[in-house]
Amino acid sequence: MPEEVTPFAPPADDASSSAEISARVSAVFTAAEKAAQHMLTMAREEADDIRRRAHSDGEALRAQLRVEAEREASVLIDRAREEASAIQEEAREAAGRVQVEADARKLRLREEIRLIGERIDWAHDGLREVSARLDGLFPEERAAFAAELDGDAEAPEAERD
Repeated sequence: MPEEVTPFAPPADDASSSAEISARVSAVFTAAEKAAQHMLTMAREEADDIRRRAHSDGEALRAQLRVEAEREASVLIDRAREEASAIQEEAREAAGRVQVEADARKLRLREEIRLIGERIDWAHDGLREVSARLDGLFPEERAAFAAELDGDAEAPEAERD
């Protein structure tokens, strides 16, 4: 028959049992300290690994964002160049139209000036003809009028002296 075990029974050999318990407790504490040290080491390694991955992921993300930003900047620059080219082309076309209109206006003005010159010549011819007719009608009066005009022309000179 098995021996009966009584709870809270005083141990038979107090000193040896106390040393045995002390050794076991010490072993448990040592094992717990080693386990804690191992867990702490693993946690530090895990933290370092997480830090390395975060740094690596950050670098990868930064590189990706830089590439995307450069691509977007390139697209914007290309668009700006296209718009600038279109604006320059429109400006050239507008300048061409203005030049054509200026040339046409210059030709019209030259023609108008020529016509005005012809009208002035025609008016001079008409005045000469009228003057010649008037000379033929009243030669004496014209001579007197011319003398009078000559006298008026001399009078201001005399006043100046």
